[in-house]
Amino acid sequence: MRHSIAVLLLLIVVSGPALAAEKLAVSVPIKLDYPLMRQLLVKQLFTGPGQSRKVLTDASSCSQIVLTDPQLAPQAANLEIHAQVAAQLGVGLFGRCYKWVEWKGGVGFLGLPVTRPGATSLGLKLQGMWLTTADGERVTSGRMWDYAEGPLQALFTSFTINLDPFTVALGSLLPDVLPNRSVSEVQDILDSLKLGSLQVAADSLNASLDFSVAALAEELPEEDILSPEELQQWESRWQMMDALLVFAVKHYAAATYLETLRSTLLEILIDSRYQLVDALAEPVDRSNDVVRAWFLDSWQRLSPVVRSVALEQEGTEPLMWISVLAATDALYAMDQLGPRIGLEISADGLRRLARMINQGVDLEVLRYDDAVDPELQELFQQQIQLKSAKPSAWNFEFSLIPRAYAVTPDDRLNSWVPDKEEIGEYLPLVSQLLDESSDNMLKKHKLDEAYVQLFKNLVLATAWQESCWRQYVVKDGRIEPLLSITGDVGLMQINERVWRGFYDLQKLRWDISYNSAAGTEVLLDYLVKYAIRRSEHQHAGGLDNLARASYSAYNGGPSKASRYRKEGVSSYHQKIDAAFWKKYQRINEGSQNGIARCLGAVTELFSPAVTVNVQRLRQPPVAFGKERHQ
Repeated sequence: MRHSIAVLLLLIVVSGPALAAEKLAVSVPIKLDYPLMRQLLVKQLFTGPGQSRKVLTDASSCSQIVLTDPQLAPQAANLEIHAQVAAQLGVGLFGRCYKWVEWKGGVGFLGLPVTRPGATSLGLKLQGMWLTTADGERVTSGRMWDYAEGPLQALFTSFTINLDPFTVALGSLLPDVLPNRSVSEVQDILDSLKLGSLQVAADSLNASLDFSVAALAEELPEEDILSPEELQQWESRWQMMDALLVFAVKHYAAATYLETLRSTLLEILIDSRYQLVDALAEPVDRSNDVVRAWFLDSWQRLSPVVRSVALEQEGTEPLMWISVLAATDALYAMDQLGPRIGLEISADGLRRLARMINQGVDLEVLRYDDAVDPELQELFQQQIQLKSAKPSAWNFEFSLIPRAYAVTPDDRLNSWVPDKEEIGEYLPLVSQLLDESSDNMLKKHKLDEAYVQLFKNLVLATAWQESCWRQYVVKDGRIEPLLSITGDVGLMQINERVWRGFYDLQKLRWDISYNSAAGTEVLLDYLVKYAIRRSEHQHAGGLDNLARASYSAYNGGPSKASRYRKEGVSSYHQKIDAAFWKKYQRINEGSQNGIARCLGAVTELFSPAVTVNVQRLRQPPVAFGKERHQ
């Protein structure tokens, strides 16, 4: 009998909790900046002329209290609202107004942020209220106070911040990113959505959107190798991710007049593409989705910039914009919980995010397109100060590379792979081309005379480091552009994935002059924006640091501009920066002999027994600058 009871208890213990899936808690931070809250306060309560609000008035207008100039600020655990007050009290008799009190001063309201019933909105619970005289003295009694207290308290306690845009955005996205969940499971997640604790910080009111996700009953199968169909889907997704980032950057850049924000948006896009190239070089399997991590990290970087742009918008629009950030923050939070969540950023999820950014978006913007994008070109062009401020310089008909660059100093450079005997003839032409690219760029953009020669030497040394001054190689008997396995092409090794939309990819491959001008322009941008403006020459090493910083950015992305002088950098990247530094010093000394030796070493890879038409280059030399050549 006791044995049967024990078995029964064991069955209850096993079958009970075992059937209940483990609940994993997800918390998504929500940051309501005080300028945003003031916008919402004005939009909701101060709708009169000049951001005013009448809180007391009678039929004869003899008694009225008018509030203007509302301000909102943190005060310990509370929020404090201030406004200017102009009031008069009187009585109307026989068509005339008899005023017996006129008063000017201010009003203060101290409120504790609280969650409203239903847990989808926030309000303020009265902690204190007062009037102030013109001399700043607080008033909490008297005739004026008796008339004003009730209407003012009713006004300020009615202030509500509706967070439905956050919950709606997340609710619409979850089904598209949790494909392994049933409809009822997704509904359970949505039903668990609630606002977390509120905290008054120095620059924002912080909250959280909390929900729980049941862990998958069975872990998703992990396979070392994806099927061809899965690989195709994976490639399509990362291309859509890149296209979505481009769309977001252009959308938010168009919404701000602040050049610093536009510049930062572009920097994040370019830097993220450098990181994408590295991510795509990693092995692809179910357990190592580095591209998804790249996408979510990119949105984490975009978040503060988008918030700043959103604050320039009026009304409730900022909440709609920031709801996109809440949705992507939710993806990031779920991703940190690992594979038990079953998160997958699908094509439908990316389309959903695009619609959140702009409801009227044409989803063709998520198509991965190699064509030149005039909006990206204009955004990039604005980063370097122009010598000419003529309006005509800003239309969409310009190209980053002027049409004149299509003509090389010598037609032989296009499709010319020199043999060892031709190096003496080949190198002066390339040197002339690089110098012309630098000169043309300096005619187009401002650069202090103190940096001109440094820039010209930077261009020569970078081309040496990247390609041994080569645009083409011979493979299988055919002349082809010098192209690394990760898409770095030509003389300046412009990465096609990083600069997609900015430059014509076919010209980068087949026009050495165009490639030279593109690399030169990128170097000038990095020199001005990440080396000079960030005062790299103020560190030990002086002026030459500008060249070193520009190349570190050229090699690793804008965020790596100071890599050449940082501790903790990998030995591999230290070698890259050291190799460039040696080349730059040689160029600075007026010597280009090393380039001839570099190019001569390349020709040793060719078989001397065959003609130029069948020369073959098996691998680019390992001394080249980019890790992607390894």
